[in-house]
Amino acid sequence: MQRGKISVRKLVEFILRKGSIDTRKVSNHTAQEGARIHRKLQKAAGENYQKEVFLKTEVDIEADQLIVEGRADGIFEADHWTIDEIKTSEIHYEDLEAGQIELFFYQGMVYAYIYSLQNELQQIDVQLTYYQTTEEKITRTIRTYDFEFLKSFFEELTQEYHKWLLFQEEWRRVRTTTLQTLAFPYEEYRKGQRELAVAAYKTLRNQQRLFVEAPTGTGKTISTLFPALKALGEERADRIFYLTAKTITRQVAEDALKALADVGAETKSVTLTAKDKICFLDERKCNPDDCIYANGYYDRINEGLWDLLHHENQFTREIIEKYAKKHQLCPFELSLDVSLFCDIVVGDYNYLFDPTVYLRRFFEEPAEKYYFLVDEAHNLVNRSREMYSATLTRSAFTGLIDSLSKEHRKIHRSLKKVDKEFLAIKQIAKEDNWTYHHQAPAAEELLNQLFKFSELAKEWLAAHPEDAAQEKMLAVYFDCLHFLKISEYYDDHYETTVEITPYDMSVRQFCIEPAPFLEKMLDKGASSLLFSASFSPLSYYQEVLGGGEEALRYRLASPFPVENQKILVTSYIQTTYKKRMESLPAIVEAIAAMVTSKTGNYLVFFPSYKYLDDVYDLFKELFPTIQTVIQDTKMNEEEREQFLAKFQANPTKSLVGFCVLGGIFSEGIDLKGTRLIGSAIVGVGLPQINNEQELIREYFDEHDRNGFEYAYQLPGMNKVLQAAGRVIRDLNDCGVVLLLDQRFTTGRYRQLFPPHWQAAQICRRPQELVHELTKFWQLKQDQM
Repeated sequence: MQRGKISVRKLVEFILRKGSIDTRKVSNHTAQEGARIHRKLQKAAGENYQKEVFLKTEVDIEADQLIVEGRADGIFEADHWTIDEIKTSEIHYEDLEAGQIELFFYQGMVYAYIYSLQNELQQIDVQLTYYQTTEEKITRTIRTYDFEFLKSFFEELTQEYHKWLLFQEEWRRVRTTTLQTLAFPYEEYRKGQRELAVAAYKTLRNQQRLFVEAPTGTGKTISTLFPALKALGEERADRIFYLTAKTITRQVAEDALKALADVGAETKSVTLTAKDKICFLDERKCNPDDCIYANGYYDRINEGLWDLLHHENQFTREIIEKYAKKHQLCPFELSLDVSLFCDIVVGDYNYLFDPTVYLRRFFEEPAEKYYFLVDEAHNLVNRSREMYSATLTRSAFTGLIDSLSKEHRKIHRSLKKVDKEFLAIKQIAKEDNWTYHHQAPAAEELLNQLFKFSELAKEWLAAHPEDAAQEKMLAVYFDCLHFLKISEYYDDHYETTVEITPYDMSVRQFCIEPAPFLEKMLDKGASSLLFSASFSPLSYYQEVLGGGEEALRYRLASPFPVENQKILVTSYIQTTYKKRMESLPAIVEAIAAMVTSKTGNYLVFFPSYKYLDDVYDLFKELFPTIQTVIQDTKMNEEEREQFLAKFQANPTKSLVGFCVLGGIFSEGIDLKGTRLIGSAIVGVGLPQINNEQELIREYFDEHDRNGFEYAYQLPGMNKVLQAAGRVIRDLNDCGVVLLLDQRFTTGRYRQLFPPHWQAAQICRRPQELVHELTKFWQLKQDQM
């Protein structure tokens, strides 16, 4: 006998939802706001009203049993029994689609059936209580149902769901069986892989959190996915989320899943692609008027899901797009809907950590056990600060005022009140003579006006879909919603900043320390593995990424022969801001020494485009015959590919790529073998001094932690390690890394060197650098 359990709401929405995707008509109230309104309406309902009544029934379908349960918002117990279904939204009742109203009633009808069954009622009412939030208008609609009608309705509903239950249960049985006997997909483990896999498995099995530094080449993806699948096969968890910052890393995860499938792993996985990237339209407009894939989406989705689930296991972007076109479905929404049936979900960090876009279907109220595998987790430090911060500019609101017809008086007045708050802040700045300001308290008056505007904007967007200001209104509305959402998290980990320029002003809620919020999200999983090739010091990352005091730490040695990489530090080059112009000749000379010591491909990384341009100009002047390629400030995907394509294997002439440290070419690229044999890193990677970095420094100083390290040194050193990691990618690779800054010789930086850098050699003069480079390559030549 199969046993399944589903909530009333999920059952109704999954089987009976019809209609279209329309972002113009989606309520953006928080769960807390909805609960507050529910309590208000329930309190006013009177003495004969029971609120939040838990109802449950078990239904036998063929040889299986399904439990359907949920909480009815309210029940009137009088001469005539009534189920009360409460819904809240900014949209006026008369503007709701008929299908949406029916869906509300369907939920009430299931509660009515269960209650009638338990109390032997032959007839019962269902009341829809609809609360329109902007005008606080209540609309009540009542329908009367006979028990036999509700019984027939419920039986048809559960019969339709039964086939999905059977599919899920059978798939889980297949998955579990194959994972229990799963073998490692390669003939042998690389150095460090078995150790990492064992550590990962023990962590997952014991439901702990592990921070791992595993150097490039360890094979972190397969070494974490394999043990996670083994634990999944033991029914220790229900689902795995593989989270990363870059598309290329998601591709590595897909490759690992394919390798595991080739040796017998029967799993279903989906790769989530950003909505703007996967959208079939040139300009994304998620409404039935502008998008055929949004129009009638819910009428077709279950047929499309059934087809997809029965013919594919690995739902890559290409597969999702194929079935989305076949069934005329929004590809992004299809990927989200199929994720509910997947064992592994691969996607960006924001699907777990971002408070505005995280996957609520999984993480709002977790009913399952999840494993979180967070790849290249060092990127999460800055990403999470941005996720939990929000900015608004005055120009966005004044531009909307100018675009909006004055006949829309109510929304016009609201926009004027928002702008009045901006002007009040600007007046204070003028009186106190500042252009930048930060404070611990939130901008409460501005937030109050923004909330009122957001309510009216939602109503206006639904009522005026063809207005010329629709696009601008939508953009400002979403920015406003994000700002309000972040305000819900605002506490002593935040500062409010104001910046005034000659042309605009901005107000920002800046999250200085997101660790508590990250920890709260990690707690939604049964266990987490956070790993990176550059995770030093581990204690720092454990602290800033919400690891908690109980988290484990593990560092693996480099799997590559230490003698295959030469680390050289030039103590005679100083790259501090004041010394930069003086350093140009020495840097050019060092690059030339690296390039001429052996024909090959090289990368040089700089802390800024200005520094890069100055060195590049001098290098081309002194060495015009050496081939060069330079990173542009803005490069699209095609231009990036063209840049990397120049790095051919076994070149007959040397090539030097000039890049920015921390940019698109300093991590995440994979130039194996002779495609790259050396990198030079100019400077220690310190972020530029700015207001926000100074806020971070001051904050950690005030909390008895080294503010300079947290704001500047450790983020900078991570960029250095990432750039250096481009050189050695495989066991047989050989290469050199030049650290062109005297500061790398100091204890403050040497203590941050990974173990395989401990043999780094200091060169005190240019002649020593030339000598060491020549000697290294000669030794490699002799060994061949």
